[in-house]
Amino acid sequence: MTQKRLAFGRKIRRAREEKGIGLRELARRIDIDYSHLSRIERGKRPPPDLEVVVKIARELKMDRAKLLSLAGVPEEVITENSDRGTRNWISGSVVGKEGDLTKINAGDWILHTVEDPEADEVLLGLRPEDITLYLPDEGFSAGSARNTIKGAVSDIEDFENYNLVKVDCGSFNLKVAITDTSLQKMNLSSGKEVFATFKATAPIIRT
Repeated sequence: MTQKRLAFGRKIRRAREEKGIGLRELARRIDIDYSHLSRIERGKRPPPDLEVVVKIARELKMDRAKLLSLAGVPEEVITENSDRGTRNWISGSVVGKEGDLTKINAGDWILHTVEDPEADEVLLGLRPEDITLYLPDEGFSAGSARNTIKGAVSDIEDFENYNLVKVDCGSFNLKVAITDTSLQKMNLSSGKEVFATFKATAPIIRT
């Protein structure tokens, strides 16, 4: 049991208790099983997936970057919505609308965003933690993840509790942050085909 795991659990338990939020209530808000959350708080399990850590920070009004750092997330992944911080940039051209969404031609892929840029040529910025990976044989439902891109793993950077998986999507590359547990479960290695998905609300736009 690592000291960081213990420190992370104690930190969120203290913040939860200070705000008078019960264990089951917080688990409901962040959409995980309360017994799993209990084990995380006691240091019996490692910190959860990045999206769950972000939800915890939001519900408990904690500093997002500090909580991600305590969870063992590498500095490369802990980003703000800024030009310098966003790690994935995709060049594209606005090609029209699909309902309320703007369609962007990004080479091999048509991407969708909720933003309505004024210029025709744009850059889409994506944080590694806003992208989710699935295997082709998982039969997943993209749900609200409006963008689904097929690619192949080209590199994996190993950090303490998390990994940066580089995915070759043809006309661009993506860096995706996933936990050690997800990496092992998916048995990812160089050359393996994956789907990268993200919501239309995820990209920031620069012109």
